[in-house]
Amino acid sequence: MIAHTDQLTGRERIALAFSHRQTDRLPVFDVVNNPDIFTAFLGSDNPSSEGLPTTRLSKLLGLDAVMVPVRSYTALIPRKENWSSSHAFTDRFGVEYTVSDSSWPLGIATGEVALDERLLDTIQRAQIQPQDMEPIADGLKEAHDGTGGEIALFAGIRSAFSFLSIAGGLVGLSMALYEQSALLHELIEASTDYWTQVGLRAIETGADALYVANDMGMNGSTLISPTHLREFFLPAFARQCRTWKQAGGRVILHSCGNIMAILPDLAAMGTDGFDGLNNLQSHAGMDIAYVKEHYGHLWTLIGNIDATTVMCTPNKTDIDDALATLIGVVGSDGGAILATDHSFHKGIPMENVLYFIQQAKAMGYRMNQDGGK
Repeated sequence: MIAHTDQLTGRERIALAFSHRQTDRLPVFDVVNNPDIFTAFLGSDNPSSEGLPTTRLSKLLGLDAVMVPVRSYTALIPRKENWSSSHAFTDRFGVEYTVSDSSWPLGIATGEVALDERLLDTIQRAQIQPQDMEPIADGLKEAHDGTGGEIALFAGIRSAFSFLSIAGGLVGLSMALYEQSALLHELIEASTDYWTQVGLRAIETGADALYVANDMGMNGSTLISPTHLREFFLPAFARQCRTWKQAGGRVILHSCGNIMAILPDLAAMGTDGFDGLNNLQSHAGMDIAYVKEHYGHLWTLIGNIDATTVMCTPNKTDIDDALATLIGVVGSDGGAILATDHSFHKGIPMENVLYFIQQAKAMGYRMNQDGGK
């Protein structure tokens, strides 16, 4: 490990990364999706993703940013008093979820709703509730505490594709593309309007960026055809990003899976589109060198260390090698944040999480001290 002294706060470092400017070291971030890590550091597994413990844990781990989801985040496990039974809950849109030991921090949709006029009416009537922004407000008190150790806070929200594919199921969504295309367009517009307002409220609350979880990919390809994404979902997403940017927000698109086929469409949004792309899933075939070459000037790249294999290895040199390779590709001009290609999820040994953070900081510091060489 290379000893170094941080010259900037995590929040400052993240802001510079989004400006594509070099900092004292490359920033390090990830989402902690393992309750055992919460328990080890805080004594409780934070079952409903409260903002204060989520942020406190990220600071204890030494991360430069934290992702805190709004309380209406699709599939997020609510507080126990809001469960409909001992193992299930129903969200405000009527979707039923089951909670299991392996599902945390989300529920598994087991009672999907029909993508019909009734759902459209429910979405159009949906209001942001007072408690929805509580995790963001609570997290910000810890993230921006004025002690000189501030980190950035990313407010986790959804967008139309992830929302509808979870609420109605991927099969239901796929059928609607062909059988109810006009209604689907209406559902997308209503969903976009709702989540746009949620994002605006998070910006007003003080979030440093919106973390828009809008998973459009699977291993090897997009979840539905690129043609259908272009026709139905991407125009609405572009308008959504433009509204957030005009309000002074910063936007991160988080998408699991392989979305290489629609990167040109996403790039066509230009500076009115999103600012950062996460998680660049190596295991799904996201080509980080290609993305950096063609789109690195437009987006800050966040992720790409394989969480499925590399992060689970007993051989720490695999982590070192992966970090060295990633930094060599993305680390020379400041437009990068080091992260895995998914999260610190169950199955990754805690010692590997700590080692990854330590080495990412040390190697990211060395990259900047060596002038990008």
